[in-house]
Amino acid sequence: MSTSFALAAFLLLLLAAFITDMKWRRIPNWLTFTFFVAGLLYHVSINGVAGLAAASWGATAGFLPLLLLYALGGIGAGDVKLFGAAGAWIGVGTVLQLMMASIVCAGIIGLLLLAGRMLPSVAIKKAIRYLTESDAVESGVGVDDSGTDSGVAEKAGAVRIGESAIALSHEKSSRKVRSRLRMPFMLAVLPAVALVWPSLA
Repeated sequence: MSTSFALAAFLLLLLAAFITDMKWRRIPNWLTFTFFVAGLLYHVSINGVAGLAAASWGATAGFLPLLLLYALGGIGAGDVKLFGAAGAWIGVGTVLQLMMASIVCAGIIGLLLLAGRMLPSVAIKKAIRYLTESDAVESGVGVDDSGTDSGVAEKAGAVRIGESAIALSHEKSSRKVRSRLRMPFMLAVLPAVALVWPSLA
């Protein structure tokens, strides 16, 4: 299903998502929605109704499995919508391969981060602190350093790393806050792209 243009659009989507996820820990709705609609329109323009059907099935395949993972608290909503948009461009088979490879890479990176926390190097610990999110408000609404509401969307680009992350409850601004080891899911998606590249190219 992928053409050179579709592949370029898919890579542009991932690049933009990586930047926003790393900088703001979120993947904005305007980004995923724009690429989702553009993917549908593109495939309609080159293959008509068959193209629309293929793009729709690709989006569904990218969206629904990760929606379950989101419901279990494994990833953020932005990651779910990202894979839905990606599926509209690259199709069912490829987006499912990318999804599985991303989950595997996330597990490996999570183990490395956990191992890194036990090393004596201060630089490594600082890097891990930068890459991970530590506070998640149980009510789903957080308060950032400036005191403004950040909401669930601020955590949309993060994935919880395994059962071994330590959860500590404490009071913060009259709300319960749990400490979790979290990282941007896009850190796992990029190496996953390299693993499934033969299916993309």
